[in-house]
Parts: sequence; structure tokens; C-alpha cells
Amino acid sequence: MAEGGFEENRIGAWIPPGWKLLICVCLSALAFGARSVGLLAGLGLAELLLGLAFCPRGRFPWREGGKLAGWQTAVIVGLYLIRFGTEGVWPGLRTSAQLFLAFWPGMVFVQSVPAAEIARTLGRVLPYKTAFVLSTSMRFMPLVIREIRSIHEAQVLRGARILPRDLLRPWNWPDLVHCVLVPAIIQSLALAAEIALAARARDFGCAEGRTYWPGK
Repeated sequence: MAEGGFEENRIGAWIPPGWKLLICVCLSALAFGARSVGLLAGLGLAELLLGLAFCPRGRFPWREGGKLAGWQTAVIVGLYLIRFGTEGVWPGLRTSAQLFLAFWPGMVFVQSVPAAEIARTLGRVLPYKTAFVLSTSMRFMPLVIREIRSIHEAQVLRGARILPRDLLRPWNWPDLVHCVLVPAIIQSLALAAEIALAARARDFGCAEGRTYWPGK
């Protein structure tokens, strides 16, 4: 049992966070070089096993990963179809798979390592302020995604044409920009300002070094 009731997977518990970060970064980098069906399938299987091995029980991001893959594939393949016609289906699917496989290890790392351990691990190779910004951004990404989902649901109730079937028509895309993307950016900036205010209130940056829970 780790920080805040964070119960680690029995397989991943004995792997140091630094090694987890290195493995995830390497797999993300490999995704950009995998261009054949075989390589993409093999890398996908490896990352699936990585998630099952690292993520604590009940924290495997099935739903988040599935929604991300679905939306991303629909948007990217749709754009390729508009630009290249039916010849763009495979390049669109390949690009979507590469982007997802590059993003997935980071999601697994965030779900499998407590927040203090993420900051401590990044602090070993980065300036502590940069490590704080990166670790905080990774931990708050699920919150931002929930905010975007709430904005989307509220705008649908207001009559915005942003349901998946509506987005099949390109003339409805401005609704997605004005009703979801712009409010999401504003909400993210407000969240960032709140985090910065909380850090200043705790005198972050006043000392040369930074301590981490549990205070090693």
C-alpha cells in the first residue's frame, strides 16, 4: 500500500518508478517507427501487457483508452478521407494507431505511479520546477478530460451539433470549436492559474531544493 491508499500491482510494485518511466518512454518512441501491421500489432500487445503488469487493480484505463482511440481514429481517418479519398483509409488508421500507442504508455505510467513518486523521479533528471510542472500536468490530465466531457454534455443539452453523428458533416465542425474547444482551453488556463496560486501559497520556489512526500 503506497501513498494515499494507492495499491500497486503485485508485478509492478518491485519495479522502481525510474525504470517504469524509461520503459514507457522507449515504447512511446518506438510507436513513431512502427509503420507495418505486424509492428503495430506487436507493439500494441506489448503495451497492453505493460498496462496489465503496471496498473493497480481497478485503475487500468480501459474506458479512457477506448474513448480516446475511437475519437482519434474517427477524426484522423475522416480527415484523410477528405484529403485522399478511399486511399487515405490505411494511412489514417496507421497514423491514429501510432499516436495512440505513443500516448498509451504515458497514461499507464500516470496510473501506476503515485504523484509524489512521479515528481521525485522527474526531479532526478530535470530541474525541480520543470519536474513539478510536468508531474502536475500529468496528474491533472484526467481532471481536464472530465471537464471537457462535462462541457460537451452541457453544450449538447443546449442544442450544439457536436454529437458523433453531427460531426460526420464538416459544416458542424465550427460548433465543436466554439462550444467545446474554446471553453476547454479557457477552463484549462483557469485550472493552471489555480495550481500556480496554490504553489505560491505554499512558498514553492523559495528553497533551492524540493522535498517530496514521504520526505526522503
